[in-house]
Amino acid sequence: MDSSEWDARYSSVEHPWGSAPAAALSARFAELTPGRAIDLGCGDGRHARWLADAGWTVRAVDFSSVAIELARSGGEDRAIDYTVADARTWEPSEPVDLVAIGFLHLPVDELVAVIAGAASWLAPSGRLLYLGHALENFTHGVGGPPDPSILPAIDDLARAASGLQVRELGHLVRPVGEGRAIDVLLHAQPWGTAAHRDLKNGTFT
Repeated sequence: MDSSEWDARYSSVEHPWGSAPAAALSARFAELTPGRAIDLGCGDGRHARWLADAGWTVRAVDFSSVAIELARSGGEDRAIDYTVADARTWEPSEPVDLVAIGFLHLPVDELVAVIAGAASWLAPSGRLLYLGHALENFTHGVGGPPDPSILPAIDDLARAASGLQVRELGHLVRPVGEGRAIDVLLHAQPWGTAAHRDLKNGTFT
């Protein structure tokens, strides 16, 4: 994965995917109580800006320096801290209430590792939201990356969510012109600190 390709894309088109947030994410953001959020793979900041406008304090991370420059030029907002870094290796310094990952596409095993790692950043009541183009979009949809090796299937996101409470995991189909795009959504959270059964002793701890 080379940031220069993405630098060139962001240099050639002001908002490659539009300036509005993905509706599937903003609808779910709106159900949450604002706190500390990470927008991982933030691109030009469309999701980070929505979250900041809604009262969140946001750390927005992307490995394209051009994308981060565009995001910063979208308006001064002290609630957003933009950072140039690789989503595969960057980590926050403290737990957060939300990790949002919108249309970050990596080789699937790398993506699974990134999502699983991001889940470890969550506070006990935190949420993780991933939205991306589904593998099924390659054969049944339109648009999106033309490389199936970077498109997750539902079972890939299930692997990424191992150990989490999964609130939603499924396909979302949206019209695109006369065709359709097929996305995949994961919404998960930690199980928290509720009492659990000790299977060996048959007691709750």
